[in-house]
Amino acid sequence: MVELRHLRYFLAVAEEKHFGRAADRLHMAQPPLSSQIKQLETELGTLLLERTTRKVELTDAGALLMKRARQILADVEATKTDVGEIGRGAAGVLRVGFSGTATYRLMPEIVRVARERFPLVRLQISGEMLTPQMEEGLLENRLDTAILRPPVQSTEISLEEIQKSRLVVALNRQHPLADSSDPLNISELA
Repeated sequence: MVELRHLRYFLAVAEEKHFGRAADRLHMAQPPLSSQIKQLETELGTLLLERTTRKVELTDAGALLMKRARQILADVEATKTDVGEIGRGAAGVLRVGFSGTATYRLMPEIVRVARERFPLVRLQISGEMLTPQMEEGLLENRLDTAILRPPVQSTEISLEEIQKSRLVVALNRQHPLADSSDPLNISELA
């Protein structure tokens, strides 16, 4: 049976691409780590890592397992957090990511409204994030929702516009474009 520890061990080796560094990271000796990875490969019936004396490379099956193991472990951590919160009396946890400007403009209002309407839901806020970080967080189930600026690369993420923001350009008064009273085209800034 594949156990969570097998996934943690595998991820350490896959990320470090070296058994010795992975063993150090896991605070264990290298021989038991190698044995655990062999057990995992036997359980799954396929080679996950190509080993040489100098490096470790992922097989195609290993690359898939690396992606899935990250998701599984993220889900386990999120479940532990959510169950703990409910056990402490909250009706749930909502993990929200905010982009830089939204952290200061929208977050305080969203938090206020959420506390009024859903007093038993605990908000877990991650502010000043970049869109790619939030997209990854949503896909890996570390965030439930995010206030971000498009574009978003993944088709698995649903977007709903909540506000439009004007962008402005700040220029030195001596700059040739500073005299223009008309809106600037983005191509003029190139």
